[in-house]
Amino acid sequence: MKIRFFYLLLPLLPILMFGQESKIVYPHSVFWHKTEINEFFNENWGVGADFVYRSKNELNSGSMFDSHLRTSFRPWMNYQFTKNARLSISPIGYMYTNEYVGKPEDFSRLPYHELRTTFQFFHHYKHDNGEWMHTWRYRYELRWQEQPQTDDYRFFTRFRFRYRIRYMINTNDFYENHTLYAAVSNEMGLNIGKNVVYNTFNQNRLYVGLGYRFLDVARVELRYVDRFRTRGATGIEFDHGRGLMVGLYIDQLSGLWKSNDQPVRFSD
Repeated sequence: MKIRFFYLLLPLLPILMFGQESKIVYPHSVFWHKTEINEFFNENWGVGADFVYRSKNELNSGSMFDSHLRTSFRPWMNYQFTKNARLSISPIGYMYTNEYVGKPEDFSRLPYHELRTTFQFFHHYKHDNGEWMHTWRYRYELRWQEQPQTDDYRFFTRFRFRYRIRYMINTNDFYENHTLYAAVSNEMGLNIGKNVVYNTFNQNRLYVGLGYRFLDVARVELRYVDRFRTRGATGIEFDHGRGLMVGLYIDQLSGLWKSNDQPVRFSD
């Protein structure tokens, strides 16, 4: 009961942490897309890649598709310890970002590049014969973020923790074809390093959505996303993005052209 209560509190942590302080929150309407592809060569080793595109409105007016927010690409190397635990490393990922526009001064904010090295570990737990699936993910990022005003790069790190629960609606196996499932997740990020000012708390992400497995190894997900994030170094300004996310996930690329069930189809 105590554990369940803790997870129910996770989406409220930003409010609890900052509710007593004077703050300025800029709302935004956003659209996120992610495509993720994995291929495992045996029971342990595999590779993968993900592509992300995000857009936003400006000054909280207009469509969530109006303006570019972020484009990114990351390759991954995966090592599967067991069928329920995986270590993943992205040696170098590339991000291009146009920041949020919450006030007129933001139009002068220049876009910037970022390079990122990521270490990630996650593990699953299932109960009720697989009908419920819990996932804990721990991610540590090394980030080199361009400072466009000076043509220099700022280095800092970030730790992210995410808990997600899935419920299988029409089966009791997440990897069974034609499985329809619901999912809720919450993730918190903490910035770390001497270049971090005021905003040690970086952001909180809440997802609620539905997913569907097809062609045995592919999934599509539709989510509502709610992201609360600090901005700059003032310590009192925050961006609150809410909107839709569409995700396409291929758990085993070679399975798309093989009629047999694949022996390895692990996924985050």
